[in-house]
Amino acid sequence: MAPDAPGGWTSFLAPLPYFLTGLLPFGVGTLLSGVAGFPMRFAVWGAGSAAAAALVLAGFASRQAFAPEGRCPGLPGLSPRGARRLACGALAAAAVLGLCCQFRLGTGDLTLPLGALGVLGGYFYFAPPLSWHRRGLGEAAGGLSFGLLPVFSGYYLQGGHPVAEILVFGLPLSLAAFNLFLVHGYPRPGEEPPARHSLAARLGPVAGALIYTLVNLLTLAGLVFCLVFPAHPLPFRWALLLPLFLAGAGQELIKRRAYRDEGRLRLLCRLTLALHLSLGLVFSLILWRRL
Repeated sequence: MAPDAPGGWTSFLAPLPYFLTGLLPFGVGTLLSGVAGFPMRFAVWGAGSAAAAALVLAGFASRQAFAPEGRCPGLPGLSPRGARRLACGALAAAAVLGLCCQFRLGTGDLTLPLGALGVLGGYFYFAPPLSWHRRGLGEAAGGLSFGLLPVFSGYYLQGGHPVAEILVFGLPLSLAAFNLFLVHGYPRPGEEPPARHSLAARLGPVAGALIYTLVNLLTLAGLVFCLVFPAHPLPFRWALLLPLFLAGAGQELIKRRAYRDEGRLRLLCRLTLALHLSLGLVFSLILWRRL
């Protein structure tokens, strides 16, 4: 399966939205700690964001080194050997930043274990020996790594202990991320995949659509819960109508069996990516106004 990446200079910008899907949830957790009354330390935010970016970069490089096929755009101009080196360098940078956060900035004993979970869900998503994407567990690992885990990490580095509101923001992000990985794992319509690694390839397109629908309904339920039972105060909560609309549009494509046509399947991938990005942006805006 050839990569679905644009050519020319735009190929350098194509991975940017996918990077943001990993960084925005960390910012949501950081802002949530400020709403909870903890002082927001910008040195911690900067070091933590840089470490999160390094882990996302390691995941991208790992994908280019070990599984270059797929719809997600790759890092242009990198050979598999160069990608492995880049991944190792990004992991080393994340480790140094994690050590700095824990022992220099005093962010707590869970700092390094949280970073280790990020490595397991990012770099080892593609890299052996774990290779979650080959075991039918990639969607779950991606959902955790681009939702609850970064939200919890952003909050913990500032506040030091969890609160229930992490689930209110982290679960919709995790559910949207699960579907993002699910639709990107769909085989091309009419083609027999050389290896059935992803969940959609293992179970078939119809079963994959059913799973997408169930997860999407849970995402919609979480957003409706935020609208009907908002935290007080919850400014700009009506901005949640944007991700609600995007989730509904994605569901309509699934209803129309978008997985049977490559063009509509790509549109579904973009809509699901936009849903995750809009959740991160709207949650950040709401929490920033609550500070």
